[in-house]
Amino acid sequence: MPLFTIKKRSGGNVYQAVGVFNKTRVRHSLGTSDYAMARKLCVDFEAGVLSGSIKLGATRSLSSQNKFKSVATRYLKSPMTGTSKSIRDYVLRLSDYFGDYQINSIDLNDVEEYVEEKHVNRGNSNSTIRRDLTQLQSILSYAHSLGLRDPIKIRKPVEGAHKTETFNDEEIEAIFSELSPDVRRICTFLLHTGARPVEAMTLQYDAVDWSNNTCVLGCYKVKGGILRERRMPLNEQAQDTIPRSNPPPSTHVFLNGGRAFESNKQIGYHWRKVTDKLGIKKSPYTLRHTFATRLARNGIPPKVIADLMGHSDLKMVMRYMNTTYEDHKAAVMSLQ
Repeated sequence: MPLFTIKKRSGGNVYQAVGVFNKTRVRHSLGTSDYAMARKLCVDFEAGVLSGSIKLGATRSLSSQNKFKSVATRYLKSPMTGTSKSIRDYVLRLSDYFGDYQINSIDLNDVEEYVEEKHVNRGNSNSTIRRDLTQLQSILSYAHSLGLRDPIKIRKPVEGAHKTETFNDEEIEAIFSELSPDVRRICTFLLHTGARPVEAMTLQYDAVDWSNNTCVLGCYKVKGGILRERRMPLNEQAQDTIPRSNPPPSTHVFLNGGRAFESNKQIGYHWRKVTDKLGIKKSPYTLRHTFATRLARNGIPPKVIADLMGHSDLKMVMRYMNTTYEDHKAAVMSLQ
């Protein structure tokens, strides 16, 4: 397998030999726009590198502290970075690809190569690509704030139309009747509070106020890594999911086999066993969307829905406000 591939820079006409040698990122101009000639020159260049007759520039061999993986590790430890599992997963995947790149050498062409290899060739959606590139942009901006590189603005694909899935009553009844008691209890709570799964998993009894039938939900958001909390009123169905005793039976409200839930995967595993059998391809997160959509259908003001969902941007609420022809007809017929 050859060390280097032949590529052109974005908007450029001259081919380059691109690859990695001895954990060093290499980009060498072949000085021609003719593909056949570029292939021959690339073979000659590779042979020269392997034999040692061609010495690669020292500008790529900077301190290991300036490698992408080192900067990404510092980024994750920064108090200004969010602490969610999704952020960590995205950063680790980026580190797997860009790990030994010098942070100051990454350019838009490298980013396009990454998108092509890791997303386009795998058929990933624009939304997935945007989320990945958002984290890459954050890491590179963090490096710029440390004085390790020049600023860079990554271009992201246009966000496609957002599709918000919800459950109908028949689907909920079919799924919930098959879930184990522990998983059914936490999923019922999600359906009647709109909580994120991680918020329900980490909910503790000291955050429940039985005098007002409320609880405090919260999670860390990306911007600044700040814990954002909100007080959630509990209707009867949500109250019934929380066992009452004095003292409380445990620290965490929701348990799985007598132990606190450790990750979303535990909920997802039991959930998929049921939904795969029923042929319903929707995740537990759809329970949160269903809660918000029900509020919107009941005419609840968007600002109230945003506050209950923990959204700071009202545009996020618009995805739940789906209308039907019957809504349109009723609106027109209401005019006199």
